[in-house]
Amino acid sequence: MSSDMAILRRLFGLARPYRGWMGLAGAVACVTVLASIGLMAVAGWFIAAMAIAGVSTGMMNYFLPSAAIRLFAILRTGGRYLERLLSHEATFRLLAGVRLWLFRRLEPLAPADLMDRRGADLASGLQADVETLQHAYLRLGAPVAVAVACAIAVVAILVALHPPTGAAVGLLLVCGGALAPALARRAAAGPGAQAVRLRTELRVAVVDALQGATDLRAAGAQERQRAHVSALSMALIDAQRRTAVSGVLAEAGVGLCAGLALWSAALLSAASVAASDLAPAMVPALSLAALASFEAVAPLPAAMQRWGEVMAAARRLFALADRVPTVVPAVGPSPVPRDGSLEFLSVGLRYSPDGAPALDGLNLVIPSGRRVALLGPSGAGKSSIAKLLLRFWDYEGEIRLGGHDLRLYQPEDLRRMVGVAAQDAQLFNATLRDNLLMAAPEADDAALLQCLALAQLGDVVAHLPEGLDTWIGESGARLSAGQARRLVLARTLLRAPAVLVLDEPTENLDPTTARRLLAALKVATAGRTVILITHDPVAAETFAQDTVRLEAGRRVG
Repeated sequence: MSSDMAILRRLFGLARPYRGWMGLAGAVACVTVLASIGLMAVAGWFIAAMAIAGVSTGMMNYFLPSAAIRLFAILRTGGRYLERLLSHEATFRLLAGVRLWLFRRLEPLAPADLMDRRGADLASGLQADVETLQHAYLRLGAPVAVAVACAIAVVAILVALHPPTGAAVGLLLVCGGALAPALARRAAAGPGAQAVRLRTELRVAVVDALQGATDLRAAGAQERQRAHVSALSMALIDAQRRTAVSGVLAEAGVGLCAGLALWSAALLSAASVAASDLAPAMVPALSLAALASFEAVAPLPAAMQRWGEVMAAARRLFALADRVPTVVPAVGPSPVPRDGSLEFLSVGLRYSPDGAPALDGLNLVIPSGRRVALLGPSGAGKSSIAKLLLRFWDYEGEIRLGGHDLRLYQPEDLRRMVGVAAQDAQLFNATLRDNLLMAAPEADDAALLQCLALAQLGDVVAHLPEGLDTWIGESGARLSAGQARRLVLARTLLRAPAVLVLDEPTENLDPTTARRLLAALKVATAGRTVILITHDPVAAETFAQDTVRLEAGRRVG
């Protein structure tokens, strides 16, 4: 329980910037609940008083209670709408803030410290976990706070009007608002945590089935994947069913307490009427007020039903966000590079402690403004060099950029100086313009078209009806593999980095387009340090001034 409380305190710490919205929504919710209770109580008293006045031919003030009934009705109706509006606005702002907070925590971890998390798990799982956290406020914090405030106010008023009724209703409110939800929380904790885990696994399995449909079909494994998805679905449904059962039983307990409160108020107030200690019209007023008071605690079973899911999702997020990055940013401002030269001095890299070295004592010097090609088989360490230049991984030895140790540069400054057109660079489900402007948001259309022309995409874009506003689909699905690769290259060129790394830029291109691309790049990158990573000796000979061969992370030529 103490760990759960610590997690809740941390969650509400994240919500602190939005406490104004939350407080306003809570205040409106309290007014709404109290107006509903007041409406029932005044309506019961008014009806009874009118009946008694009619029988006894007595006189009574008709206007004041009728005005109170209308006031409470307006407050309840308008307050319910306004409370929904404010609480959802607060929740959406909170979710946006949590996403930004989480992204800032995850950015220094990628990719070295996220290797144990699959892409689908990060994308889908974290999205599901963050969305689950909305219940921490919308279904947990707000209902509990409103229930406590309203219950105290109602019991205080009832005690002032009729102490026995107030005491009985207070006791039953504790049973219905605390005991039943606590039992529901305990019963739903296990199934709720299981539901969070299964929901994440199900999303990962569905993403694997969709993205790997071709491979699964080729391997004849489609039915096995479908069976896996189906098993996860059934397990998730079972966990949700067990969670719902606990919630239903708790709601039944609250309903039972509400009924007992109604009868207790009726019997106790009737006894006081018989003893001439209470006006007869107060019997229905107190009885209906006792029944309506449980509107304040009615949401608590559903709130506690979400407890397990919220705690499990929060633990997953905090466990990830609290990881300490392996790559530690430099302290102080970045040095000013003298030029674009690169030096690798006995550089070693392992992607896992027990894995084979990706780079093993690499020594390499690239003068400023030189075009160098890295040749070698897959796994030789060529792409690892690009990752180290961006400080995605830590390494042994020393790398110097412009005469200064690479570790002295701030990550943001380093990634402005070094541009990598990687094979696995992400293209987003947006327009050509949007994907390009990510590299240089201030660039105009002329600069965009110039970079596309250098990447040999100028004619392609010119023949598109919507030009730069053409939508490219998820991960560039509406582009060919070669076009997608060249779009990544154009985006990298748009930044005009001092050091440019081209990772297999001619892959999936026909020989003619490949030659034109290399010729254009040779002119466009004159005076800049360029590293060409390729398997193609012809491309290396055509483009580079120097060629370096790598094998097993070592220089062999």
